[in-house]
Amino acid sequence: MYPLRILFQQGLAYLQDLDEDKIENLENLGFYLSKSFVMASCSSWLLMNDHSFLYLLNVFTSETINLPSMESCQEERDDEYEDFIKSTYKRQKVIKYSPAKNPACFWINDKTRDYVVAWNHHDQNNLFTVKKGDDYWYTFEGINCVDMAYKDHKLYLYTYDCYIKIFDFSGDFPNEVTRGNPYRNHPFRYDLQHQESFWKAKVAITNSGDVLIVASMKRLEEKRFFKIFKMNMESGDWEIVDSLGGEVLIFGHGVTIKDVNGLGVKSDSICFGHDDLCPRPRGCRRSFKPNRKSGVFDLATSRITLLADWCSKSFWFVPGFA
Repeated sequence: MYPLRILFQQGLAYLQDLDEDKIENLENLGFYLSKSFVMASCSSWLLMNDHSFLYLLNVFTSETINLPSMESCQEERDDEYEDFIKSTYKRQKVIKYSPAKNPACFWINDKTRDYVVAWNHHDQNNLFTVKKGDDYWYTFEGINCVDMAYKDHKLYLYTYDCYIKIFDFSGDFPNEVTRGNPYRNHPFRYDLQHQESFWKAKVAITNSGDVLIVASMKRLEEKRFFKIFKMNMESGDWEIVDSLGGEVLIFGHGVTIKDVNGLGVKSDSICFGHDDLCPRPRGCRRSFKPNRKSGVFDLATSRITLLADWCSKSFWFVPGFA
């Protein structure tokens, strides 16, 4: 298992393998990418949005799994029986989805097709979740997060006020973890060094279960780089860590990848996509040139390798990893 890239140009989709330095055509995927956009990926699957109609799509077989309509979302909860009232629904008009503003993630088992999907609608301050067997979306109101990640039946939210919320999906219904959340009273804090600034921040979960905050940053002299932060469980302080313990992270995908064995991408690297790097100024302070290239950041050397992007869209994914 190692990161691959999907490239899209003029209605056609291609699979790029950096290890073997080859590109192959994905015949049917171009059709879906022409009319829908990608919200998230997991294993060989993509979470697609076609004008607020959400579905899962297999990259290689074009198999689709339709998700419940967003027009009906679960609203109330019965505290006495700790159950959701299935007879009460709230009509929701979900306005046009912006992938830049509204984070999403999902998990799927390739064999059983069990899945969990979550996304946050910033304009409505709602978190929506659904798993296999549900015929409606659960709605958690008053939640606005920067990013989210899912691992081992738990959904991790990095909120706008820099806290980590955790929701447990191991039971029949999702529940927020409070007492068992060691990050609950320890928001992410970092004192910027001279000339440093944040561009983007994402949450990631390692294979050992550690929660990381990964930040795309820059300095005044236009040096662009990534920093990784991990909470010290004794002090509650967030500290900089220098490596991913030999693992690889796709920025924004939420979980690290182990055992890449140098295939395609070196260990202790961060793969990033379009707009993940801070844009460079065009020569005037208020005008910026957006970054349109994907690439890889080497944590050991702080070196960025940009990949040639002749396509209009590209994104990373890891087949077989969930």
